Order: sequence, then C-alpha cells, then structure tokens
Amino acid sequence: MQDLLAKFSSQLLTNPYPAYHVIRKLDPVHWSDSWQSWFVSRYQDVASLMKDNRLSVSQVGKFSQRLEGEQGLDEARAQLKEIERWLASFLLFTDPPAHTRLRGLISKAFTPRSVELLAPVVQERIDRLLEPLQTGQVVDLMEHLAVPLPVMTIADFLGSRPQDFRELAGWSHDLASFLGNEYLSPQSVARSLASLEGMAEYFRGLMEERRQRPEDDLMSRLLQAQHEGSTLQESEILSMCILLFGAGHDTTTNLIANGLLALLQHPSEAARLVRQPELVDKAVEEILRYDSPSLIAVRSVLQEVEVGGKTLLPGDSVNLCLGAANRDPSQFPEPDRFQVERRDGHHIPFGKGIHFCVGSFLARLEARTVFSTFLRKWPNSRLAAPPERIPTLAFRRLKHLQVELLA
Repeated sequence: MQDLLAKFSSQLLTNPYPAYHVIRKLDPVHWSDSWQSWFVSRYQDVASLMKDNRLSVSQVGKFSQRLEGEQGLDEARAQLKEIERWLASFLLFTDPPAHTRLRGLISKAFTPRSVELLAPVVQERIDRLLEPLQTGQVVDLMEHLAVPLPVMTIADFLGSRPQDFRELAGWSHDLASFLGNEYLSPQSVARSLASLEGMAEYFRGLMEERRQRPEDDLMSRLLQAQHEGSTLQESEILSMCILLFGAGHDTTTNLIANGLLALLQHPSEAARLVRQPELVDKAVEEILRYDSPSLIAVRSVLQEVEVGGKTLLPGDSVNLCLGAANRDPSQFPEPDRFQVERRDGHHIPFGKGIHFCVGSFLARLEARTVFSTFLRKWPNSRLAAPPERIPTLAFRRLKHLQVELLA
C-alpha cells in the first residue's frame, strides 16, 4: 500500500477533508512510513481506541523522531529531553494512576456549574473587544476576537494579570506549534524550550503571590486542592497551569475562528441561527463536528491491538484522526454539509473516555457567546478575503479571517 499520508501531505495540511475520505475508503487503518505511525480514520475505530486502555497517551521519547537538520542536533536532542521531562507531567500525556489523581484534582474547577458562573465575564470581554469595531469596517476577526478572547478568559480563570496575555499567548503558541508540527528544527526546539521555561517562571511567580494572597481563581484553588488526601506538588501545579493555558486558549481560538468562518460561508445557516437564537448550542456542536479544532489525538500501543484487520504492536505510534472520524459518512449523513440543526451523531472533537477534555465546557461557553453576540450585531457580514490557514496536520488553524461587518 502506498504511503497515503505522503501522497496527500499538502492537502492534509490545509484542506484535509477530501483526503480523509480517500484514506478512509482505501485503508482506514493505515501505516505511514513517512510518519512511522498508524493513521486511523473511521469513526467506530477512533471512538473505540480513544477508550482502549491498551493504548497510552505518553509521548516521552517520541518527539526526537521528528527532529531534522544538519547542525545543532546534539544540543537540540538535549533540549528535547528537557521538553519531554515537562510534557511527561502534563495531564494530556499522563496515564493512570497518575492521571486519575491529577484529573480528580483539576476537574473540580471545571464543572458545568463553575464554568457557567463565568458567563457574565465572558460576555463582558466580548462586548469590550467588539466595542471599537464599526459597521462597514473590514477587520481581521482573528486579531480582534478569536485570539484575544480565549487568552483573556483562561488568564482570568488561572489568576494571571490581564495585561500579560500577549506574552503568555506567544509562549503558548510556540508550544502548540511544537506539538503540532510534523518536523522539528533545532531552532524550533530551542524556541519551544525557552517558551516552556518562560511560562514556568511566570506561573511560579504567580504561585508565590497566591500563597501570600489567595483569590477566587484556579491558581488559589490548585494550591488548596485535595482529593482523597492527595495534594498537588509545586511542579504539578506549574505543569497544570502551562497545559491549561495552552489548551485553554489555542483550541478555543480554533473553535471560534472555524465557527465564524463556517457561518460566513453558509449564510442560510447563519440566518437560521439569527431567526432561532435558541439553536446556538446545536450550532456549536455542528461546528465542532464540521471543522474540529484539533484533528489528531496521538497514542502509543502498550499491548497488541487488532483493529480494522490490522495488528498494532507494542511500541507502535497511533494517530487517531478526530477530523476524519467526524466526517465519516457511516456515522454522519452528508458529512461535508454544514447543518445547524443536525441530529446528534456523537461527534468526538474533545476525545472520549478518561482523557475527555476537562476544558470543553469553557470552550463551548466562549463559542456560543461569541456566535450569538456577533450575529446579533452583524448578521449580514461577509468574507472580505479568502481565509488564510496555518498549515498543520494536528490542528485546524486560521491565520487571518478578514470580514466586512454588516448589520
């Protein structure tokens, strides 16, 4: 079988959905020599493997396989080991029993009830961001809304200073690029390590402030958190804050941007939402399915697994393609059609099982508030330029979203 990821490499980075359909049809559990990994694209297979304890989320030692370059490789490998030391403590890359303890501590802060209490704050942030914009103006909604809102929201949630959000966002973007890029250069590794260390130093300072003056924020709650007699260590709190900041804004930025784009590209569906604003929650779910903010979840095989007629062996790397699963026609009729009132097909944008995203409630709150507010103010807006994508296999990102604001 030809390496389908190599064959469709350029399409997968920018417009992956047609390629997903071909790969799913030809070889739904596909071994890619270029990635040295399995690529699983059928909904049922992805949903099943997401909950299979024979697979691990730990990625320690995997990133060195992506390193390329002619100079500085020895130093880059040493820096990669330091990055992987950090990543090994991230909830995202932790298996039970450590995962169970950490998730038990953090999930208390992300209950639906606690997130809903943030609704007025999120609405106020959106109103403030949109206030300077005028009807008839052409603006980049990435710059004015999709990027700053999630950064400010998670910064507020963690307890960091609002004026620091740009520096934190820059560090976090470097980390997300590190996780999502197919290849790593010595320069990108050095930049990612510097960003990790910058975030750690920032949150270490915030931790000391909250020890002296606790407030009603996540950092203060993490310092006080207890679960079955277990408290978080300082290094675990730092790792948790770095991960939550990165995951808490980057994925939500993608969700908001992809959702605004989908509504602008489907004016009849946007008009339906204007007429029936009570459909906004359904619209958010359809956006999550139609253009998932994260496209791939990576796993490692711990014990032999049979899936789709293939044998996955211990040590094998597996890419569970959420984006392909959410467009699988066997699960979602007319999967390439955007429908605000689509019947629930149990899409999986935030994973399943024990690794289901703890911040999903907050992401949904931000997205539905953005869509409702934007359509209320400028229901007839239109794209002013073709959307500009950031090429990456793992995330569905926009670089710019130029829009003419029309009431």
